[in-house]
Amino acid sequence: MLPIFLLILSCLLFSIMAALVKFNSQFIHPIEQSFFRNFISIFILLPFVFKAKKFLNKKKNIKLLFLRGLFGGITMILLFCSYTLIPLSQAMAVSFSTPLFIYLGGIIFFKEKTSKFNLSMLFIGFILTIIIIRPDLEIKLGTLLALFAALTHAVAGLLVKEISRSESTIILMFSMVILMSPITFLPSIYVWTSFKNLDSYLILFLIAVIATLGNYCWTRALSDSKLTNLMPFDFSRLIFATAIGLIFFDEKVDFITIFCGLCLIICTNLTALKIKKNADSKTVLSNN
Repeated sequence: MLPIFLLILSCLLFSIMAALVKFNSQFIHPIEQSFFRNFISIFILLPFVFKAKKFLNKKKNIKLLFLRGLFGGITMILLFCSYTLIPLSQAMAVSFSTPLFIYLGGIIFFKEKTSKFNLSMLFIGFILTIIIIRPDLEIKLGTLLALFAALTHAVAGLLVKEISRSESTIILMFSMVILMSPITFLPSIYVWTSFKNLDSYLILFLIAVIATLGNYCWTRALSDSKLTNLMPFDFSRLIFATAIGLIFFDEKVDFITIFCGLCLIICTNLTALKIKKNADSKTVLSNN
């Protein structure tokens, strides 16, 4: 039960973070907010790094960590900008395509075997993503940013999958904010605005704290339970984002977005369950 609780809590925290970014964008540009989210998190995580006493287990991971930081920084900038341009529910719905990109990347880069069923789920998932974007009505910049964020997030996820085999969770989290700080700082120079009130500082601090806690809860949940056990509860992100958008930003409930987002979750869950079933079958055969 604890991993499920941690996952749902992380979904709530990430939804609150998105709402704070959206609200604070009237004072500070979202790209600048992405820099402060990482910079402040360095000082939040620093005591835990000192406690761990060891930074890297393998020096060869430095290149992979840099790439993870690069794609992670790009993802954060794209996401933060998308939160300010489209309803939170739509941004979250598009983000559910990330597991599909990860699965596709696993086939291409890790030569993972697949099946006709999984390929069909992959195809349906991308069709659902296109419906959410709805290019027949109007291609919105925020929607495209959310889609590209899902793609870059998938690349970052594949890199984490490789690095996590030899590095601890705290090192992954700390190296992420260390590398993403300069990566998000450079573009923020061009949109930099001075703070006009203390509330902006407080919101930036809250964004960093909430994002760090959300990241920890997510990572801890994944480390304590199998991904296939947790993925069905990832839909709570859509519920939280829709509720927050409706209550605090007067965003309209888009039933097509909600429906397709839920269908995307079903597709990713069916794919994950199929992969798990195949893996279990191979284990049984090998034991026999």
